[in-house]
Amino acid sequence: MGRPSIPVKTLHGHTIEELIAMKNNTDSKYTRLALTAITMRYCGYSNAQIIEATGLSKVTIVAHIKAWNSSGFKSVQRHRVGKCPPKLSPDIVDDLIYVALNKTPADFDLIGHTWTCALLASYVYQNYAIKVSGVTIWSILKANNLSYKRAQPKPTKANPKEQEAFKKNVGDTGYFRVFI
Repeated sequence: MGRPSIPVKTLHGHTIEELIAMKNNTDSKYTRLALTAITMRYCGYSNAQIIEATGLSKVTIVAHIKAWNSSGFKSVQRHRVGKCPPKLSPDIVDDLIYVALNKTPADFDLIGHTWTCALLASYVYQNYAIKVSGVTIWSILKANNLSYKRAQPKPTKANPKEQEAFKKNVGDTGYFRVFI
């Protein structure tokens, strides 16, 4: 015989009908799922039945019920407000895209002949005094349909014998090139 399910000890002054009405009138998916799990457990449903109805995991169901037993309605309210606002405004992003496509780092007294994510982050800090990471720059480039690739040497101007020697020493793995 398995372990007994954790019961809903109290409704904290609410009736089951009030909880169902709150569940049906909320805009938050988190609150709706938590109240569904709580009301179903209060009505005697098993974990398997709650999982089938809500799609929540057993651990999440138990967590919702324990939180409800300890703090009531506060536990089912979503306290997160969403994503953080972007660090860079749209006009800064537009300028960043323009600079990446039409300028070189040398135009801004940065060391390098091609843009890297770190150099673009330095450009943003130099011109707008906003610190961003290379990953942020990469995600901005990707969101604007620009790809960032590291340059690899190709002996295009070498003599034919050197080109063949180079080709023989390069193996393609499908993900990156391996120099043997």
